[in-house]
Amino acid sequence: MKGAAQILNLQNSPLISVLLPVYNGQAYVREAIESVLAQDYPNFEFVIVDNASNDGTPAIIGEYSVDERIKVYRNEKTLPRLDNFVRAFDLASGESCWLKFIGDDDRFLPSCLSEMVRVAEQSANVGLVSSHYYTGERLVKGILPPGQEWADGPAFLRRLLLEPEARSTVHSPASLLVSHQAYRELGGFRTDLLHADSELFYRILNYYDLAYVHRPLTITGFHSGSGQAGSTRSGHTFAEAYLIRYLNLKLYDRVHLSAGEKERIKFNLVTDSTGFMLSRLVAGDFRAVFSHLKIIPAAVFYHLFFSLAYFLGLGVKKLVRREPVRLLKQERRGPEG
Repeated sequence: MKGAAQILNLQNSPLISVLLPVYNGQAYVREAIESVLAQDYPNFEFVIVDNASNDGTPAIIGEYSVDERIKVYRNEKTLPRLDNFVRAFDLASGESCWLKFIGDDDRFLPSCLSEMVRVAEQSANVGLVSSHYYTGERLVKGILPPGQEWADGPAFLRRLLLEPEARSTVHSPASLLVSHQAYRELGGFRTDLLHADSELFYRILNYYDLAYVHRPLTITGFHSGSGQAGSTRSGHTFAEAYLIRYLNLKLYDRVHLSAGEKERIKFNLVTDSTGFMLSRLVAGDFRAVFSHLKIIPAAVFYHLFFSLAYFLGLGVKKLVRREPVRLLKQERRGPEG
């Protein structure tokens, strides 16, 4: 197994495109830029796309424009968030082998790129590379056992569909390295989804394998103003999960699921929705509950009754044990998705 130091000594180390789409990010963007420039990996370009920010972001970015590794673009007008996200990916060099996203409130640890390339280059069919990561001060680990640095893509996609705990392994663009070839072949990100990143990553794993580093390499931004926090509060996280983990099943043609496993997927999805709706009921937000009910596919709706029974039983157990009841585990998860 090649070490990170050996990768650094290779003159032909693969080019990585690090991509930072940013809008009004003056509170965090300097630290994000500094974390990229502090990488111990020698061969990367750094593409920054300012989405017509009207705060101090352009001035901060301008301080770093003398670095030849940095390419700065500024939109004439503010684009929708996902359009700017896609533009950053489209501006990556055609010569780059890997794409690495960073949000303005994310951070790379110094060996992030070198460690990810080390495991990625061990197999020609790797499409995604992941690792442990921090969300705030909390360390998040994936489900691969220590020492396992590779997983068959379709087999791991199957686990993502069936095991909620597996989703911490393939989480957000900031914690992943993406094959540029896979990105191009599968058409890139959609712009009609808040969680277009997850939707693409699932499709990539249908064809490509996963590599994994068993150490934290990124610190992902999750705070009250982050996109993931807002998406969870609004219910978009749960609404789009129906597309990613149920309606898209027909696209995952290399994943074989039994009828019982498909029912398990439906139940997990509806249970997440039920937790969200119960939390909105407690908050008195009835409009959000009725809106969310409308997006649950008719083919899975009957699981709502089983999910309500599940939460009722859970609530009774918690009350007996005098433990707090949390309806949304996702509120404690990390970063922008």
